[in-house]
Amino acid sequence: MPPPERIDDPSVSDNERLWRRVHPRDIIRDPESGELRPTSAAFRPSDEMSVDIGSLTTAEAVLSNYPHHSLIEFTAGIVRKEGGIVVRDPLPDNHSHALVCGKNPEGRLTKSQAKKIQQSSTWVIRKTP
Repeated sequence: MPPPERIDDPSVSDNERLWRRVHPRDIIRDPESGELRPTSAAFRPSDEMSVDIGSLTTAEAVLSNYPHHSLIEFTAGIVRKEGGIVVRDPLPDNHSHALVCGKNPEGRLTKSQAKKIQQSSTWVIRKTP
């Protein structure tokens, strides 16, 4: 069964910070700068990308059940600039949950979209892998 059609939510402003947990395996050292950064794969799950709306939660809450994960942020505006959409998707235990989607049937971002969002992201909490 295909996922439901997703529509961009204009109530999530372009300036809204979106937070994404990053598993330690998705953190690499940049060969040019030597700095740790998330891989673009961290932004390209098999379907829609799960995020939290930063203004509705805390970093501690997002990472509470994920003690080894790091946390990165990017704006809803960069998602839209790259052709993606942002959809509120509150869960019973997480009212800040949202989805970042590509406009294909699976909702997955393209490699190019994921790379550009990755390049615009910044660390909120970085744990050394």
